[in-house]
This record gives sequence, C-alpha cells and structure tokens, in this order.
Amino acid sequence: MFTKTILAAAAFATALIALPLAAQEARMEINIDPIQLTGEIPEASETGTVSINGLEMYYQVHGQGEPLLLIHGGLMTIDAWGPFLGALAENRKVYAIELEGHGRTVDLDRPISLRQFAEDVGGFIDEIGIGPVDIVGFSFGAATATGVGILHPELTKSLVLISASHQSDSIWDSVRAGWPYLTADMMEGTPMLEAYNAVAPHPERFAGFIDKLRDAMVAGLEWSDDEVASISAPVLMINGDTDIIQLDKAIAMYRLLGGQASTGPMGPELNPARQFSVIPATTHYDIIYNTDLLMPIIERFYAAQSGS
Repeated sequence: MFTKTILAAAAFATALIALPLAAQEARMEINIDPIQLTGEIPEASETGTVSINGLEMYYQVHGQGEPLLLIHGGLMTIDAWGPFLGALAENRKVYAIELEGHGRTVDLDRPISLRQFAEDVGGFIDEIGIGPVDIVGFSFGAATATGVGILHPELTKSLVLISASHQSDSIWDSVRAGWPYLTADMMEGTPMLEAYNAVAPHPERFAGFIDKLRDAMVAGLEWSDDEVASISAPVLMINGDTDIIQLDKAIAMYRLLGGQASTGPMGPELNPARQFSVIPATTHYDIIYNTDLLMPIIERFYAAQSGS
C-alpha cells in the first residue's frame, strides 16, 4: 500500500479516483492499493485510431472470439482497466476505446456532452463494423453506453452498465457539491493526471479539457426517463453496495428499463434480459478490480441471452 495526498476541493464522480468534498481547500490522505492503478493489462493484438467526424478515437484489441466493446470511466485510460480487461479477453475479442479527451484520443475544439460521446461510440462501432455488439461500460462509460443503447439500438446487442446512473441527482449530493470547483490544478499529483500524461499526444490540452468537462458536469450529463425506458437491448446493471450512485436511484433506473415490471401473486416475473446486481463491500473506486465477483455475474448474463 502507499499513500497519495490529493486536493479534495472538488468531486469528480466519473473518475477512477474521485475527490470527495470535505471543504473547498481541504486536503486528505487516502490509501490506494497500487495494483488498482498500475495493474498490467495483456499486450494488445491490434492498436489504432478510427476517424469519426474529425475525432481520431484510439482503440486496442485484446483476445479472440465474439466482439465486445469496453468503455472506460471519466479520466481513465485503457491501462487503468487492469485485470478486468484481461478477464474479459479470455473468451472475447475486446475492443477497448478511449473517449474524446481521454488518454490517446485528443479532444476537439468543441464543447463536450454525453450525447456527443455516445454518437462518437456509435460512429466507432459502425466504422469498425462490429455492430450490433455487446457493450460494457463503467461509470461515465456506462452513461455513454446507455446513450448508445438509446441513440443506436441497431448497433447495440446488450449493455453491461457498471456503476451507472442516468440523472445527476443519482450521485450523492456530497459528491456533486464539488463539481463547480473542479480545475486541472486539483489533478496535480493524482493517478488520473499521471496516466493521462503518460500516453496523451498533447498533454498541454488537459487543462482546457477539464474546464469543458466541468462545464458539462455542472450543466448535467443526463438521459431522460423516457430515453432510458426506450432501450430495447438486454441490460445488466451492476453497482457496489457503497457506490457513489445511490442504490435507490440505480433501482429506479432498473425499473425504467423494465426490471421488476410485473407484480403478480408470486412477485415480479423473472426477465433474463433485465438484470440487476449489487457487489458487497464494494465502492465506486474498486468495483472494476473485483474481477472474481464481476465475471461470473457478467458471464451468467451473457449465457442467459444466448439461451445456454
């Protein structure tokens, strides 16, 4: 274990390591298992970029088998997936992407939005030619994956949404309270900035990207109830029992999707295409590293969709 000192002047709910708000200029000490930040991923069999309306989206391919698209959380890079990527790639051909402004995908001179991110991912799927495809997203990546299911049902085979929310108020107030104060200076010395600087082609763009991200977060990175309810692809939602996503809000999203839709004399009817799981003793910041708990749930979901 090692100790990191990070500025806790703002909270960033979709990052690998969020900055909980204690006071506007408070500092705090947290212990971080280094494997969660430096866990090695298998060597990619293919790397490259795909041009999507001027955006050069970076991707890696890992493993062999049926395609699966993997979308990271806010301020993450592909490298931050650690052992979870390797576990998925044991039986699947995983396309791991980096969203605009993240890692090796340079941001464009435009505002950012959840809708734009989802359109970019839809463009990637279309250009690579893997749709409809199973999509796995974490946090901000799960919100983006939700958007792909809404905007591009023809490209979406299924959705695995880890720590997902569709409304900003799904995240605890204490986290959202810090969003307006988020600046690039607060990222100094954090794992997110270290990971970004290690791979970004233009690290000097980081401060401007953080400003755009903050503005988007404050304005609201959301999908409407009706949009969520329109998703036709099978969905598995996975949350930690101590997530920054409020559990009752996550269940509300699950019900919008059609989960627990029936209230017959024996209770709701089982629907294998609408599944919800809670990982015990798990937070937003370690959920994707609980591979031993995640993988059986995900594999069971895929087996249910194939009828096996």
